[in-house]
Amino acid sequence: MAQQRTHHATLVIQRRFDAAPERVFHFWADPVRRGSWDFPGEGWTAEQVESDFRVGGRKLSRFGPPGGTPYVEDLRYEDIVPDQRIVFAYTISLGEARLTASLATIEFAPDGGGTGLKLTEQMAILDGQDTSDLRRAGWTEALDKLAAALAGQPQTA
Repeated sequence: MAQQRTHHATLVIQRRFDAAPERVFHFWADPVRRGSWDFPGEGWTAEQVESDFRVGGRKLSRFGPPGGTPYVEDLRYEDIVPDQRIVFAYTISLGEARLTASLATIEFAPDGGGTGLKLTEQMAILDGQDTSDLRRAGWTEALDKLAAALAGQPQTA
């Protein structure tokens, strides 16, 4: 039997958006709006199977390149403070393989006429099937799509 390995990593990503905290928060809370930006991968498809934005609620989604095995995100909301904070625990799987288990905190703060967003993710990377660099790149792509959505620009899937 192969030895199972776990690697731990913490990501901190800070961004500024030219929109009020209430509007940025809404783009996280509303399942239609979130579904338009909350996945990485140029040309990838995404499907929200379930979305229940409340403490104890679940978000289940599938995403990935067309024709490939989809990634599955299974998320549970642990804490929500409107316009200020969202905390969620989630796993990412590819097929039968669980890649990561994480706890993420998204913080929203007024920043001039916009919003300072701070994303902190504590990851357990399971059996070397993902890396913190890949996760950072995925979040960076998704946050770029969020910035474009907030600016009213059309999204590419």
